[in-house]
Amino acid sequence: MKNNLKKIEGVFTKKDEISPAYINTKNPKNIEIDNIYNSGIIIVNYNRENSELILKKLIDTNINMNISVFYEKQDSYKIIRNLTYHIANVGVDLKDGKTNATEVDLAAFTYNDAKYIRKEIQVNNEDIYFLYIYINIFSNKEKELEFLLNKIEGILESTGMQTRRATFRQEQLLLTTMPFMINHEDLKPAAKRNILTTGLLCTYPFISSAIFDEDGIFYGTNIYNESLVFIDRYDENKYKNANMCIFGTSGSGKSFFTKLQIIRYKLLGIEQYVIDPDREYGNIAKELNGTIIKIGASAKTFLNVFDIREESIEDEKGYLATKISRLIGFFNLIFGVLDEEEKAILEEKIIECYKEKGITFDDKTLYKNDENKINIKPIFKESKDMPLLEDLYNILGKDERTKKMQIKLIPFVKGSLNFFNNYSNIELNNDLIIADIYELGEENLKYAMYIFIDYFWDRIKKNRKIKKAIYLDEVWRLIGITSNKDVASFIYKIFKTIRKFGGSSIAITQDVSDLFSLENGIYGKSIINNSSNKVFFSLEEENISILNEYTKLSEKEKIEIRSLKRGECLVFAGDEHILTKIECAEFEKKIIK
Repeated sequence: MKNNLKKIEGVFTKKDEISPAYINTKNPKNIEIDNIYNSGIIIVNYNRENSELILKKLIDTNINMNISVFYEKQDSYKIIRNLTYHIANVGVDLKDGKTNATEVDLAAFTYNDAKYIRKEIQVNNEDIYFLYIYINIFSNKEKELEFLLNKIEGILESTGMQTRRATFRQEQLLLTTMPFMINHEDLKPAAKRNILTTGLLCTYPFISSAIFDEDGIFYGTNIYNESLVFIDRYDENKYKNANMCIFGTSGSGKSFFTKLQIIRYKLLGIEQYVIDPDREYGNIAKELNGTIIKIGASAKTFLNVFDIREESIEDEKGYLATKISRLIGFFNLIFGVLDEEEKAILEEKIIECYKEKGITFDDKTLYKNDENKINIKPIFKESKDMPLLEDLYNILGKDERTKKMQIKLIPFVKGSLNFFNNYSNIELNNDLIIADIYELGEENLKYAMYIFIDYFWDRIKKNRKIKKAIYLDEVWRLIGITSNKDVASFIYKIFKTIRKFGGSSIAITQDVSDLFSLENGIYGKSIINNSSNKVFFSLEEENISILNEYTKLSEKEKIEIRSLKRGECLVFAGDEHILTKIECAEFEKKIIK
């Protein structure tokens, strides 16, 4: 038997598609829609005077909520007329003195307010509005919703606002906080408060702490509201320079963050040079096809401190003059702090050292071919054409005044550090170079750090159009008490001028006190002041106190730094200060580990 029943097709519209499966309005305290509980709060009163944004603390939280703010402009003429009538009536009551003391105080209060509002409208051309603010909080758990409601009420009350829950009016408030432009009549009597034009500024809602530079790299999320943090340090329109300081105790996430920076800037093709005193960056170099340069007793790579490179010239100074100023700083690390007479004698010996190799203050002496010869391009001299430490050692031994200096050079020429007494054999063509100086040990790290920074600085100056970055891990060794002002001045110069070469300097340290230990902290302060970006991970109270002397930390920020968890930091990006949780992808974790 055939089935003669016709197939009946239903109608399913877009409205049906977006509509909820069910709405439960049985509970007067909340409204449930598809397993999501909603409950509303009405702000019913405010402080008489506000100098801060009243919604800031609310918006900076990561609580799920919708906020609706309505402004209704009023007829100024009618308001002035009503105020004048009110002022006259209250004035009579106050003059007669027939009311009790409490009523007199209240009448005087409203009398003065009315006169103030009338004056602002008539004299200062202010407009008057009715203000309505509604908040809808939602959660998938009813108990959690109650907790969030209490938290929001506490935040609002702490800023001087009074609230009322929308009990029995949950549906009306939910509709009011949706993008329907509905200010429900059932809610308006409770929420209505008058406000002048200047007062509207305090209700400005678009104040969430967020940094989203268009070409920036991802740092993490805002701890308060989970907005994404993207920063482009190389944005010259927003930041004075691309420099950065990274401070944090051991285990706070400082090194992890630095490695993330290296990985992400590598993807952008930015040249990066890393001073690695603790052998932390080797795995990154291998995974990203970078180059690792090792210097030490067992290493087969060498850097000659006497090298003059073609790109090393600065401003109007000649090649040799530029090199001598850097060498004085290096030998200060070996010989200890030299007075002006000792520096003059040492400079004399260095000049003699170069003269024996045919190099003088005439820059032409640094070229192998005569520039005047036709069709022959002059060739800049190589490392093997430069002096060695041994040459200076021999010259120092010929003068009684410098024999003490010669003795201090023995380890570098004939002893355990004789790898410094070699011609350079490094030929590099890579955009990620790690200088591994771990093998030198604690006492000798500063010598290798200085030589590599000198070498990297020359490479950075080679092409101004290419973006590059130099990471100075444990920078306190070169600007702290164990260093000297000549070396510290060189490091400061890099931070001050690297912007001109398209570069960025990154100072990294956990020893904040040592950073400010030389010359009353002037070099540490200069480096911080020349860094538009600063990242503070968790720090001890002592280090926070020291930093507070040189940075503009608020009391709130000092408390935040003290209580930061691993992987959390306070980021200063220009004028923006934002608490950030560092985030990364799984493949980045694998590279770092």
